[in-house]
Amino acid sequence: MRKISPSILDVPRENVVEYVNTLMDYGIENVHYDIMDGKFVPNVALQYEHLKVIRENCPQHIMDGHFMVEDVFGYYDQFKDVCDILTFHYEALKEGDLEKLIRLVKKDNKKLGISLKPKTPVDVIKPYIDDLSLVLVMSVEPGFGGQKFMPEALEKIAKLKEIVKDKDIIIQVDGGVNNLTIKDAFNAGVTLAVVGSYLVKNLSLETVKDLLK
Repeated sequence: MRKISPSILDVPRENVVEYVNTLMDYGIENVHYDIMDGKFVPNVALQYEHLKVIRENCPQHIMDGHFMVEDVFGYYDQFKDVCDILTFHYEALKEGDLEKLIRLVKKDNKKLGISLKPKTPVDVIKPYIDDLSLVLVMSVEPGFGGQKFMPEALEKIAKLKEIVKDKDIIIQVDGGVNNLTIKDAFNAGVTLAVVGSYLVKNLSLETVKDLLK
C-alpha cells in the first residue's frame, strides 16, 4: 500500500504540533522527523526535547525518526522511547555496528531502518535485509530541505524492490518528492514516500489525496 510520511523539517518549530495534528486529521499515520547533529551533516535539527513534546501532544501517530548523526548508539538510547521507527545512515556505521544495532532493536522491540546516501549501493544491506523494517533511499544529499529529486534514485529503488521481494519491509524515499516525482517513486517500488517542503507549501486534504493517487 502506498503511503506518505510528511517531513516537518521546513515547519516553524512553534507550528509543529498543529501541523502534525492536521496531518492526523487528514488520515496520515506516519510523520518523518529529521534529527541532525551538525557533524554527519552540517545542519542541526530536532533534539529529544522537541520530539518528546510532539509525542505528548500527538500520541496516536507513528514517529518515523531519520537520524543523520555520527553517534548512532548515543542517539538510539536517547530517542528509542519516543520514536517508533529509528533509521540510521549506513555510512555512519563502523564495522560490527549494524549487527549490534540489530540486537538492541530486537531487545527493545523497536523497528530499525537503514538509510543510504545517493552514492551508496543498495547491495550493502543484502546481508541484513531480514532484520530490517525499513530501507530509506536518499534522492538528495542528506541534511538540507528543498533540493531537487535525483532521478538516478529510481534505479536504486527498483533494485531494492528486487532484494526485498515479498518481505514485510518498507521501501522509503526522501528528498525532492512532490506531486510529480512521487508517481515515479511509487512506480519504481516505494511504499512510503517522505514529502517535505512541497506539502508544507500546499497543505490541504486535496494535496494529500493527489499525492496518493
